[in-house]
Amino acid sequence: MLARLIWTHGARLARPAPEVSSKTPWSCRNMSSRPSVSIHQPQPLARPSPPPLPAEQQQEFEELVRAAQAPLSRPSARSEAEAQLAMHPDARAPLRAEFEGEVNPSTGEIGGPKREPVKKWRDDEGDWSFKGRVSDF
Repeated sequence: MLARLIWTHGARLARPAPEVSSKTPWSCRNMSSRPSVSIHQPQPLARPSPPPLPAEQQQEFEELVRAAQAPLSRPSARSEAEAQLAMHPDARAPLRAEFEGEVNPSTGEIGGPKREPVKKWRDDEGDWSFKGRVSDF
């Protein structure tokens, strides 16, 4: 068998060329620059990883991970204080509901908004505001 020089991406690699008979047409498949695909698949736990924790510590770890991923699911006094500190000083204060329950005591409306979107601007008749714009009826 003769060794042939095969040029691949500008680098010379010396390896024995496959025997090509005159009956077999030359194919580009014989000159692949890709590595062959292995049929052998590694075991799922044969990769490098830390050793497994004991069951009690693993459960504690999973609970801590769940708590860290869902911080708003369990509000606490500490988290509310941290939220107040994190709020920008120029941020608007949250609006409070004008009434409790489903029935508006001043209009008798059931299931309506907790805050009236159209408000009187002043105590005198005529000036009403809607989204901060005052209009005169």
